[in-house]
Amino acid sequence: MAIVGADIFGIGVSGLNAAQNGLSVTSNNISNVNTPGYTQEYTTQASRQPQFAGFGYLGQGVDVTSVQRSYNQFLAQQLQGAQTNSSFYTTQYQQLGQINNMIADSTQSPSPALQDFFGAMQTLTQQPSSLPSRQTVLSMAQALASKVTAMNSRLVQMQQGANGQITTSIQSINALAQQIASLNQQIGAATGGNPNPPQGQPNSLLDQRDQAVLQLNQLVGASVFKQSDGSYTVYIGSGQSLVSGNSVNQMGTQTDPNNPSNVQVGFTNGNGTLTVLSDSLFGSGQLGALLNFRDNALAQTQNQLGSMAINLSAAMNYQNKLGMDFNGQPGGPIFQDLSAYASNPQYAASQFAVVMSDPAKLATASNLVPTGTAGGSGTVMSGVWSTLPGTYTAGLNTTPPTFTSIAQHPSTGLTSMTVTAAGSPATMTATITGTNGGGPYNVVVDPSLPNSYKLQTTAVPPVDVGIGFQLSGSPVNGQTFTVGPQTPGTQSLGDGNNLRQLTAQQNQNLVNNQSYQTYYSTLVASVGNQTNTSGLQNTAAQASLQQATTNNSNATGVNLDQEAANLIKYQQSYQACSKVIQLAQTTFSSILNIMS
Repeated sequence: MAIVGADIFGIGVSGLNAAQNGLSVTSNNISNVNTPGYTQEYTTQASRQPQFAGFGYLGQGVDVTSVQRSYNQFLAQQLQGAQTNSSFYTTQYQQLGQINNMIADSTQSPSPALQDFFGAMQTLTQQPSSLPSRQTVLSMAQALASKVTAMNSRLVQMQQGANGQITTSIQSINALAQQIASLNQQIGAATGGNPNPPQGQPNSLLDQRDQAVLQLNQLVGASVFKQSDGSYTVYIGSGQSLVSGNSVNQMGTQTDPNNPSNVQVGFTNGNGTLTVLSDSLFGSGQLGALLNFRDNALAQTQNQLGSMAINLSAAMNYQNKLGMDFNGQPGGPIFQDLSAYASNPQYAASQFAVVMSDPAKLATASNLVPTGTAGGSGTVMSGVWSTLPGTYTAGLNTTPPTFTSIAQHPSTGLTSMTVTAAGSPATMTATITGTNGGGPYNVVVDPSLPNSYKLQTTAVPPVDVGIGFQLSGSPVNGQTFTVGPQTPGTQSLGDGNNLRQLTAQQNQNLVNNQSYQTYYSTLVASVGNQTNTSGLQNTAAQASLQQATTNNSNATGVNLDQEAANLIKYQQSYQACSKVIQLAQTTFSSILNIMS
């Protein structure tokens, strides 16, 4: 027969130990309330095997069977997904905001400088021989070039910053992957590869591993699979293994051979060779946002700014070469020739510069002159000029743009041009004699000036030949007008016919079938729309992250009110068990005294 006092003493001690363990776990919860990734812990208890006493079974106390953590895998996965989406949109919104603020800022945008440049040319049309006004045109051209190159420099800085952050993200991903692999090893050593070890789980190591996975999802979208031995296998991209047990596939970067300004990302093998992964595989997390920003919005802005610079310099230079300058010589280039960058426009804006230093070199006068009128009376040709042919304009609007030589223009090598009017009301046709001669061409109204006309081919649809003229009145049946080349050194300085064609380019669709201002405004609107959309997505992602964080915290986080109640509960249990032990001692002493 068992001694009653001894039984009570053992029961009391077991309860005392259970209460003490409960107090320890509760104290640990309270201490780690602000520890990132910490999951609330709790003890599980089981009654000891009861002892048969003849009349029934008497309890033998309690044992603490394990210390568990309040972990919810479903909520944890929700939090990881919300984290990677939030990180993606937050990063993307921040990066897009940089471009949006810059290109829409009138102090940094080339748009006002573009208006000032064409405005200076418009002023020059009032007095084409004015050297101060010509100098103003070149000064405004220089200001425009400075705005374009300054904006491009800022874009290059953004590109360098994005590539730097990509490299840093890869380094952080490797560090977290190594940490997860190390924790896999430590957890395996603690559990013996048993996902449900009899000695219990190493909760702090599990928390650290889950926190590392959450931080990894902030950088790159990761999928986690728990293996039968309790280790994590982590995949990124479209299923590329990053962590497998204790092994890590290291990521790395290298210079992009097709675009040395950028870095490529991928996995490195044992000899350091990089297996490049497509940027499109990374659609979430900070890394995905940086790659998406660099390869899309930033590249788009660089390309469009470069395309505008390429087409503006090409069209301006072409038209200026068609005219005659202050000294009666054929015009030369105004801007740096950027045609070599047609296939890589992102590099063009940095080279956009004014190469004309002498204002006398501006070709304001036409390279053609009227040489006579026959038949009819009163109506004469008051002016004639060369302009961009339709084939050249079409070439500028291709992707990449193409550039025909001025040597192919119909005014080059022209010896004579004859315009003939026939019928009532009269319609006109024209023929050109010379190196690039041809015809007959249709003559149609040019609405840009009163009584103005231009030559077009007879093709369907018709194409502008690149020559226009103005009459003093309406032509009559049987009239002919003749044109010849301007003799170098003899042109009238007051002839602003070529200058008018230079100025008219402001409203012509010379880049992506749009005018320069419209093209730039489209760029601003496109980036603005992307930024606004990203902002809305970021707001929604932040709300989802907050909700997922709250849900996970409510289920697994430390609740101080609950822990305070547990403290009181375990304290009272501890005190009660102490009384039981005290009573057992008294009872045991009384029994011994009776037996002695």
